[in-house]
Amino acid sequence: MNNLEIKRANRMMLMLFSEWKGHGNEGRPLKIEWNIMHMFTSSQLAKLYALKKGLDPEICALIAVLHDIAVVEGKFRENHDGLATEYVKGAIKRYNEGGRYKLEPITEKETETILSAVVVHGYKSDYSDNPYAEMIKDVDSLDAYLHGLDTQKDRHIRVSGFLEEIGIDNE
Repeated sequence: MNNLEIKRANRMMLMLFSEWKGHGNEGRPLKIEWNIMHMFTSSQLAKLYALKKGLDPEICALIAVLHDIAVVEGKFRENHDGLATEYVKGAIKRYNEGGRYKLEPITEKETETILSAVVVHGYKSDYSDNPYAEMIKDVDSLDAYLHGLDTQKDRHIRVSGFLEEIGIDNE
């Protein structure tokens, strides 16, 4: 078994954590602590999902790290996925311009893959042929479920489907 190549995703998490840890909760739909915890746990789930589905674990982790960035940096809850583009691009720019240290930059093609998933992750009832978009919809739903949050309707369908696929009977 080879080690996972996920150093860029870990560096992005550390960069964002250091930027966000001092943010207050005023005007936020969700506490900053929740968002940081969700960033870490969903990135772990994304890597497992990638291994199961044959996707790039680092790209999946980066998508998970960045998928709710508009909630944190823009304080948006409604349509935060659709409003995420500028925040994702900003974080990637900060990473590439210094946050990455000696690691490889995130490429334009990788940025496009990340954005193609992040901007649609709120549409849990929509299915597409984009495996990275489907990954973050499933992972976001599974993370909510594992944190004991409401996973009714479309999230429930995604959670049940993935748990069944990995051999866990949750009924």
